[in-house]
Amino acid sequence: MDLNQLKTFYTLAQTKNYSNCAKRLFVTQSAVSHSIKKLETSVGHKLVDKKGSEFQLTREGSILFASCQRIFSDLEDTEKMINEEIERTEMVNLGSPIEFGVSILIPNMSSFLEENPKLHVDFHLGNFLFDDLLEDKLDLLIDCKSHQDSNVKTITLYREEYVVIASPSYIERLNVHDLSDLESCNLISLDSQLTWWDNFFHALPLEMNHLIRKVTTINHVRGMINAAIHSMGIAFVPKYTVLKELADRTLISLFPDIELLEDHFRIYMKNQKRNDQRYISLIKFLKELNLT
Repeated sequence: MDLNQLKTFYTLAQTKNYSNCAKRLFVTQSAVSHSIKKLETSVGHKLVDKKGSEFQLTREGSILFASCQRIFSDLEDTEKMINEEIERTEMVNLGSPIEFGVSILIPNMSSFLEENPKLHVDFHLGNFLFDDLLEDKLDLLIDCKSHQDSNVKTITLYREEYVVIASPSYIERLNVHDLSDLESCNLISLDSQLTWWDNFFHALPLEMNHLIRKVTTINHVRGMINAAIHSMGIAFVPKYTVLKELADRTLISLFPDIELLEDHFRIYMKNQKRNDQRYISLIKFLKELNLT
């Protein structure tokens, strides 16, 4: 049985008038008649007795009407529940760099979401998301890059510490002990110009920057980490991404006494959203996250 035909029959049985049924459904009276005839053909029984102005359901029509009452009542209740659930749910589109999202954000979000069941968070992971924030594709953006815009509020979160890493076997094989040994090493970087390593090079004496000879580019932090684990070279990565590997000595921190420049993670959000409670509660949670 066709649901639209059942809806027409149900409305006709309620109004007991073809004209009123047509008005309620915003169709013509002939369309109502045509739909009823098709339904009767489908079920193989006459459903409506209409003689002049008199209107009544047949025995089969009365049985079908009782079923329609249950069916459409359930559908209306379901639609109401869905709409109420949508109204109750508060949506947040949260953006962050890929590695921060994978390593820190997503693993720690379950407790927050359990405590805030009316809040629904969708995660957008990428390394160039500020334009998405400006275009309202994101509500909040966590980023370690610095952004300036008069329409955007900035909230400082935590320091981003960096570490130079290599596998024990690579260190032993190339006999890496001090900065001068970098001349024989392969550096793993997001880019071939070693812009990714700027926070390291700024901490070195100027005369030592010429030591770098070999570079392998891998355009993903986790890829660089895996390359270092498998002795492909020395990598420079955010410290929070390799805490486990440093603890179990799968990777070794090189030159720990050098004071590397640090970045800061910040939250960016449009000014008009700053007083929205859903963002306030999420920001409070994000401030309490521990990167170490």
